[in-house]
Amino acid sequence: MNVLIAEELDRLHQLITWEMPAVPSPGSVAGEACVWCHLPPGDTAVDLVVGMPRRGCADCYTTRLAWLVSWYDWHDHVRACVSCQQARTCHVGRGRRALHERTVALASQRPLRCVSCHQLALASQLVLPVLWEGTSSDHLGYGHTLCMVRRATTR
Repeated sequence: MNVLIAEELDRLHQLITWEMPAVPSPGSVAGEACVWCHLPPGDTAVDLVVGMPRRGCADCYTTRLAWLVSWYDWHDHVRACVSCQQARTCHVGRGRRALHERTVALASQRPLRCVSCHQLALASQLVLPVLWEGTSSDHLGYGHTLCMVRRATTR
């Protein structure tokens, strides 16, 4: 199935807007400040919500875009990789994880934490990207491979 670039960009834009703060600053409500960093958004600002003056500066927007794209690249690789699914070392999966981890702090995201045991994911541990569907949006997360295997075998 082919996805048109405009459709994919629209989907990513919608995902980025879900990451807006629940309680916006007065400046961001008025469209005078970036919703994430609260600085003036500048000439390259991105309108986040149609019909509302919610804007993001180009830097904040692109770092969140890089975070999402790297997470989905890693997730798509794991879905197709037998080594990753069997908790074996996969250099491609490890590389995609490393690339994704570089975007975490830049996008003001929390460090990788296992959705099962709630412990931080150490660089030495095998970790998988985890997607679960909520009622209003998808949730992107992480799981220690061993925790996920244990969870799947106990059900």
